[in-house]
Amino acid sequence: MIALRPATIVALVVICAAPVGAQTPQPPPNAPDRQPLGSTLTVDALADLPASGSLDTLIDSALADVIGDRVDTGGLTTGLPGRMGGHGSSWTQTLFRVGAADITDPSGGGVPLLVPGVHAWERVDITTGLMPIDVNAPGLAVLLEPRRPAATWLREISFVGSPPGLLAGTATANPPAIARLNAWTDADLLLSGPLIPGRLGLLLATTWTRSSRFARGAASAIDSSLGSMFANVVFTPNAIDEFRLIGWANRAAYPSDNRVAFDQPQALTRDRALHTQAAWERRPARGAAWSTFAGFTMRARTPDLLPTPAIVMERLRDGPVPDLLAGHQFDRAWSLGAQAKGTGRVNEAREHAWIAGMELGGAATHADARFAGRVGEMVDGVPARLWEFEGPHDASRWHDTSFALYAGDRLELMPRVTLDAGVRFERISGSAAAGTTGVSWHNWLPRGGVRWEMIPTGRIASFINFGRYGYRLPLRDLAYGDASAPVANVYRWAGAALPQPGDAGPIIARVGPGTGGNPGFSQIDPRLGRPYMDEITFGVESRPRPSALVRINAIVRREKQLLGVENVGVPASTYSILSVPDAGVDLATGSTRQLLPFYNRAPSTFGADRYLLTNPADAEATFVGVDVTGHVRTERVFLIAGATAGRSEGLSANRGFQATENDQGVLGEVFADPNARTFARGRLFTERGYTIKTAGVYRFGKEVTLGIAARYQDGQHFARLVVMQNLNQGAEAVRAFPNGKTRFTYTMTVDVRLQKGFRVGARRVVAFADAYNLLNNAKEVEEFPVTGPKSRLTAAVQPPRAIHTGVRLTF
Repeated sequence: MIALRPATIVALVVICAAPVGAQTPQPPPNAPDRQPLGSTLTVDALADLPASGSLDTLIDSALADVIGDRVDTGGLTTGLPGRMGGHGSSWTQTLFRVGAADITDPSGGGVPLLVPGVHAWERVDITTGLMPIDVNAPGLAVLLEPRRPAATWLREISFVGSPPGLLAGTATANPPAIARLNAWTDADLLLSGPLIPGRLGLLLATTWTRSSRFARGAASAIDSSLGSMFANVVFTPNAIDEFRLIGWANRAAYPSDNRVAFDQPQALTRDRALHTQAAWERRPARGAAWSTFAGFTMRARTPDLLPTPAIVMERLRDGPVPDLLAGHQFDRAWSLGAQAKGTGRVNEAREHAWIAGMELGGAATHADARFAGRVGEMVDGVPARLWEFEGPHDASRWHDTSFALYAGDRLELMPRVTLDAGVRFERISGSAAAGTTGVSWHNWLPRGGVRWEMIPTGRIASFINFGRYGYRLPLRDLAYGDASAPVANVYRWAGAALPQPGDAGPIIARVGPGTGGNPGFSQIDPRLGRPYMDEITFGVESRPRPSALVRINAIVRREKQLLGVENVGVPASTYSILSVPDAGVDLATGSTRQLLPFYNRAPSTFGADRYLLTNPADAEATFVGVDVTGHVRTERVFLIAGATAGRSEGLSANRGFQATENDQGVLGEVFADPNARTFARGRLFTERGYTIKTAGVYRFGKEVTLGIAARYQDGQHFARLVVMQNLNQGAEAVRAFPNGKTRFTYTMTVDVRLQKGFRVGARRVVAFADAYNLLNNAKEVEEFPVTGPKSRLTAAVQPPRAIHTGVRLTF
């Protein structure tokens, strides 16, 4: 096994791209257009738009059909990949690929193993629907195409900084900003050119970023950093063959998720990651084009949290107690595949374009949750329960393998009418090294659609498409039934500064996901089915010129067979129900005027818990929406503009409004605790109702360029919570209505980059300034959700304005 040492960055030279100076292969001129839903960011746009060095920040702020889990102003989240979804999809199912190689985190899914910047990519395709047959992602796919070596040598170095004098906001603001920048610096080096003209080329991109920020009203800043090195080499021995290698290394440090709960506010988590990839492609003048690839990725994650025997946490602030156990983790993933595609004629009048391929992959996670101690759980400041975790003797080891075959064809049925049809077969199997039951899925995933070019003038066409997409298997789900996974006893707790060994009251429950030496305590259903999403899209689009696209489309989705954890030992039927008058405020009527059910656990069931990872009968999610998008790409103008209106509905995995709580793909408490099930079906995190976003670049004369990324999005969905004390199992919070009946105030940001180029001798110099949240909006991003004196008051607002200044030297 290859070890990543804390003080070392490894970089491998990689070959990946088209021949030196060549253009990206284009579809045959007679092949009909079928562009997936979503947008594409090109190399020029990535250089001219304000991004603070972070690709996911730019995607979130510029693309209307994508929702992320943070509002980043000028580099607040350096080193930490964001969670994103599209059209209400689960962020856990977002796919990240470099070329054809999958770099998605295998343990929890939804984020990349390495943090992508903006300088290493020729093109970034963000796909939110109508996926091509060689991509399986139920919601969102981010496809990174590496930047190609230049035909002549290009050397570029840039420095960017944001000292405190250019940053808005103060520590005494009330309500506080959810985060505000203290300082930000970035240095980038790009080398690109031919090693052997016409045969061998190299691109090398390195980035070093350091930021410092204040969280909410904190008096002390906490630092983050990211170092990245990306290498891309292309060898073209002849006119039809191309060999590629890619090497990419990351070293990141960022604030630990659980630092507040562990009372270690300066604690960092450190990631070391490496990706290598090789590919071969043959594009003959006649006949089918062939390509193959192989990739390997690994990441070591180490939190700086110091060992402690006991902590006190606030459930409504820190999230579910089991999420606090993140420890040392090592992930690795590999993939390889081959693809062929070509065109042909059905007869003299009709043509078709076909594609076929196979993929093979695998992943493994070693997770070491070493915390063995006591957690005092508070619910809105009320002592509720004491959790005592048993330290596992060995690290958990989870692994999976996957195999896929796919084929598709695009057939011209008649003039201006084309049919798309394809199918994927996938087989996934996974298990834990110390598990009793594994997972084995094999599924057929069909795709199909029709496109009719109704009016040749303006190329106005209508389309309708269907697709089925299968969920990936997050390896951490295999912790159920794993003898090495954590186990805890839960007791009543009267409350103390730090829970001591004698503070435990009567035992309430025993929780997994581990087995605790009893295989029947925590299991995976041997008939566990694979979750999947069915999608129908239909609409009208126009291409008035090759550089422009306007599209209006509707999208309908239904996700079925979602996973959940049921407490089969203590079902909801064993609880007694207490109906409590709810006098809380409801904005629509002034009062909810309802009797709110609280489930009181019977003492006779204490400790009788047994957990089953299964497909609960009503574990489904839906989305219905409409998108309007427009794309323009000319020599002077780059523009992406979009607006969405949509509504999702699904079961929130946990009580709360965060991405790790209000998501249908997360395993949580919704099927294990009936108090978490009350009003659990509502609107999901990655759907915001209405959004309007745009990203544009205008290149004036005299080397002046203006780039803007602006967004409006409705506020985050949440529900008011009511807390009841003195239940047999301790204090509990229950939703007063579904998520989405109320939401936070809308978010609005305008980010701008203005740059001016000029010559200094033979060198080109570009000076630029970025302004993030230019208008210094302070819209709320959180409210106090609990019924009481603070209910519906603003808890935090958007990060304030940040200004960066920089210079780029080309030589």
